[in-house]
Amino acid sequence: GPVMDRPEVVLACVAVAISLAALLAPTRSRSSGTDALLLALLQRDQMGSDSKPRGTQQQTQVNTGEEEPSALALLSGFTMQQAREHAHQGASEAKSRTPTEVLLDLQRGNARFWMGNAVRPEKSAFERRALIMQQYPSVAVLGCSDSRVPVEIVFDQGLGDLFVVRVAGNGLDLSTTASLQFAIHHLKVKVLVVMGHEGCGAIKAAQLDAETIKREPADLAKALLGIKAGLDEARLQCIHDPRSKDREAVASNVENQLEQLIRDPAVMELVNKGELAVVGAFYEISSGIVDFFHHVSEPGSPDVGGIRRRVKRQ
Repeated sequence: GPVMDRPEVVLACVAVAISLAALLAPTRSRSSGTDALLLALLQRDQMGSDSKPRGTQQQTQVNTGEEEPSALALLSGFTMQQAREHAHQGASEAKSRTPTEVLLDLQRGNARFWMGNAVRPEKSAFERRALIMQQYPSVAVLGCSDSRVPVEIVFDQGLGDLFVVRVAGNGLDLSTTASLQFAIHHLKVKVLVVMGHEGCGAIKAAQLDAETIKREPADLAKALLGIKAGLDEARLQCIHDPRSKDREAVASNVENQLEQLIRDPAVMELVNKGELAVVGAFYEISSGIVDFFHHVSEPGSPDVGGIRRRVKRQ
């Protein structure tokens, strides 16, 4: 026909066909792998060769070109009893860790994040089912609600790893304090972090004059005035470098929240027993680094996780 008489058109059609084949090849490969996995599972059930109850984590080897244990787990299912046992094991492991071990793990997670090596831990279907039974986080974090500070991502943690309370300016009020008390006294977390961050809008707004703040909606004004009361504004006025002033204001606010938390004798009892570490941190949005700059302890006690107690200026 007329088309076949034009070689350039034929060559263009061939090129398009080759491109489509290359694009579809990975999809076909994944589809074939899934089909093979399903077939193997069906054959296993039909032959009755597996005497274990439904839900056991048997690793059936299927020549799919890659290992797919999570897909196998999802397809074969798990019993609630197995999920219950998994949750109990996870809780036991969390309970056995020391505050220093937990804090070092948190620091390593942040290092993975800012170095671009985050593993983004995600739970399998089985692990998510186990979380129905109970939660056993090792860390509680009071952070800011700023959209640029997603705590789990910053520390490269997954579902159930952190108990996070986020509010503008990472400030304490009835609700946030009660939430942290729940984490400390009932979930038995090993580390409590109060984390501020670079460029916090709430901290900047709290440094405005009181009359300007009072023109905001009532609840917002109350929150900002609460933050303002904890800032040493006379000292902040002496700092002329904008970034240094920003950091110092945020750090002062973090220390103020820490001081409020440790007024609870039960919290300090856990700290003195070595069962809880209470630390302050500053998240630098521009670099991704979390700087742990303060820890609460009795005078003369050793540093926790390499974090020195910050000497408060008079």
